[in-house]
Amino acid sequence: MHTTTAERHESNDLEERDVRALTEYMAVLPEGGDIYTVVGQNENGEYRVDAREGRCTCLDHQYREVECKHCRRVAFATGERPVPAWVDADEVDAQLGQHVEGTPKFAATDGGVTLEEFGADDRDDDRPEDCDCSPLFEDLPCWPCYRDGFETPNPNVGDDE
Repeated sequence: MHTTTAERHESNDLEERDVRALTEYMAVLPEGGDIYTVVGQNENGEYRVDAREGRCTCLDHQYREVECKHCRRVAFATGERPVPAWVDADEVDAQLGQHVEGTPKFAATDGGVTLEEFGADDRDDDRPEDCDCSPLFEDLPCWPCYRDGFETPNPNVGDDE
């Protein structure tokens, strides 16, 4: 027997919308304040999201009165909501958070959150592009590394020489 959306259990819908918000191609474009345009992969896929009020112009939000994938995508992209730890990093849309000021946050398995990007092999490889740590200052990171949350200097400085 085929199960329609209306017949599904609410908790399954919530998880399904999270998965779709993270894996489908969607660009989140800031319009000013807490207003965003979310452009999806289908022909009619441009919706306005008010992140402060939790509203979206899509039919799912309008008629089912649920938090739609567009609202969730904005929350994930801006770092307002951490990406759940159960998410497979290889399945997440690579453009998550690309056009917004906030940084996506990823839930750690210990219950905390991290600002590390998906796919980073280790913390040291995720240093900022403008890192200028010096081997002369063994205990202090450069300003770009400190700004991005690193408390120690880049251990890979001088590896190319």
